[in-house]
Amino acid sequence: MEEACVFDRHPSRREFLKYGLYGAAASSLAPYMWLGGCGKSGVAKKPDIFLITVDTLRADHLSCYGYAQNTSPFIDQFARESLVFENCFSQAPVTSSSFASILSGFLPHETMVYDNMPLPKEVETMEKTLQVQGYQTSAVVSNYNLRRSMGWSAGFHFFDDDMKSKERNRNMGESVARDTTARSIKALKKLSSGPKFMWIHYQDPHGPYTPPAHYGEQFKDPNAKHRPLWVNKGESGYEGIPSYQKLGINTDYHHYVAQYDGEIRYMDEELGRLIEAMKKLGLYDNSLIIFTADHGEGMGENNYYFAHGENLHRSLLHVPLMVRYGSELAGRRSDMVQHIDIAPTIHKLLSLETELQFRGKDLLVEANSGREVFAEMSPLMNRQGPQFCLMKNNCKLIYLPTENKYQMFDMNNDPDEKQNLFAHADYRHRTQDLQARLDVIRHENLLGQEIANEMPELSPADKEILRALGYVR
Repeated sequence: MEEACVFDRHPSRREFLKYGLYGAAASSLAPYMWLGGCGKSGVAKKPDIFLITVDTLRADHLSCYGYAQNTSPFIDQFARESLVFENCFSQAPVTSSSFASILSGFLPHETMVYDNMPLPKEVETMEKTLQVQGYQTSAVVSNYNLRRSMGWSAGFHFFDDDMKSKERNRNMGESVARDTTARSIKALKKLSSGPKFMWIHYQDPHGPYTPPAHYGEQFKDPNAKHRPLWVNKGESGYEGIPSYQKLGINTDYHHYVAQYDGEIRYMDEELGRLIEAMKKLGLYDNSLIIFTADHGEGMGENNYYFAHGENLHRSLLHVPLMVRYGSELAGRRSDMVQHIDIAPTIHKLLSLETELQFRGKDLLVEANSGREVFAEMSPLMNRQGPQFCLMKNNCKLIYLPTENKYQMFDMNNDPDEKQNLFAHADYRHRTQDLQARLDVIRHENLLGQEIANEMPELSPADKEILRALGYVR
């Protein structure tokens, strides 16, 4: 007689199936049933997990999220094979803060990763957890702020931060999409036969927007009315083009948007090449693949152009999120989700016991209408100081404590966040509710430990690069 399946010996899982506690949708149950499939050994198979992320990618500039331009044919195909979340939000509008939340499941003030500070060794991330579970962990990153000297390699057996290219204007190390795909395919071919977790991060379309020429050209509109912008003296995107984004003598708004879209299309084709390699290596069909971006990018909303990191508006926080699990997941969801849902979803999928009090929820269970989504930023050089925001029941509250200033937006009727309703009588009760909850969350630490974090001693070369970025005076 064969040994009973591990899945069948887990009472809570039996109850979930019997009573449908994971929701009525079959797609919500399917991944857990697939994970419970047992062989003769009676041990559930551990799925391979791939986290594919893109820097500075707005959801609404992808065709599968309704964009009119054909920027993303390969991502669109992936979306058709995945569960697409239409309303996913980042925990922060900067790379390091965002990834600390993605990998750990906790908020920036809990991980203490603000701006582009290091990842503290005390933070328990999913790669560390999976490594203990017998996973081979590997990463290929392409953003200078994610280099190993900033703590990001902890928990990875293999960590590739080789960035041979130099970003235009700031001379900052990076890896362009073609190189990232080549490095990733090389790493994929070296993976062992056991369970695998791999994080692949594309730098494109982070600015300066310099795709190969024909990619940018295809998105130019010859009929667009010329719209010149100022070039700012510093890195800020308020009221004009950030100095590091300047593309030659061109100051036309439409030119920059076209180049941004060109960068997306360039990255998209390279992502298609990566997926094709995964298929040939047998790493695609039965894996859990999560696709998202660290944050968005301003395209003129709220008078903010071609930058990120300086506010908490939708243009910087709304990101794509797609989850593919073999052929088990499909469709689209409109409920609000967030980056800190990714880690607890993986924990739930693998039935991992943990003492961590995740604030995020299992992505495969549809959220109710009262879901709270929190984001924050505490930039070192931001003229407005730290900012916090809370979204709930289609309302969004932004708080700037340095100025004791609030902004309240109706996310349904004003998605571009143009009308501040903070003093509006019809929103008084909702505003008060959000104020109270925001104050609790921003002082709350569910990680269970206080973490001290500071920038490591920098080499002269690193100091020069960070000075160009505006982080070191």
